[in-house]
Amino acid sequence: MTNWFEGWKDVTYPIFEGMTGWPGQPATDLETLSCIHCGDDAMVSVLHMSLHSGTHMDAPSHFLAQGTDISTAPLEVGIGPVRIAALTPKAEVLPEDLEAYEARTRPLEPGERLILRTPNSDHPFWLQDDFNKAYHGIGPAAARLIAKRELRLIGVDYLSVGPFASGNPQTHRALMGGGVWILEGIDLREIEEGDYEMIALPLRIAGGDASPIRILLRPAE
Repeated sequence: MTNWFEGWKDVTYPIFEGMTGWPGQPATDLETLSCIHCGDDAMVSVLHMSLHSGTHMDAPSHFLAQGTDISTAPLEVGIGPVRIAALTPKAEVLPEDLEAYEARTRPLEPGERLILRTPNSDHPFWLQDDFNKAYHGIGPAAARLIAKRELRLIGVDYLSVGPFASGNPQTHRALMGGGVWILEGIDLREIEEGDYEMIALPLRIAGGDASPIRILLRPAE
């Protein structure tokens, strides 16, 4: 029998200084307060970053005035079965992209978790590149379909679930208003379409509108 800890793939991007972030937000910076090699007793650092940097989970409060903060995220949101869907949208993800995925696999059921692997993941390591305003996000119409399907969670492979140019707030609000939790910035470069098990837990940041998150995937038995 396989040990419970075997077979997991870490799909979390590392956090590092100067990593690509959302335009206009502060750059990620790791400040050293004390250093053993400098004669101090211990190494102590301070991390300065947006809560929406790298691989992270959004809280409903990010776009909903009465939404709950990230410290209230239920454990079961990020633990359990998840479907990875490989989509190749022309620009933003549209309802027909999701419907085509359902047609070749099986219908999406209420309470399921879904992560979208798009051409975003085909870039070698986009966190070192300039911000790509043409990334493939989920359009508002597709977001409304996801909410209609009553999914528990949706994940994407770039820094935002919604497209950059237009529709970003509408996508977030359609999902959050439908009770769908959001994962962003997932490293799916080595992940194929299929059924997986997932562990994804945010930090309990009181009042936080998002949190860095560590995500592990393992093919479902």
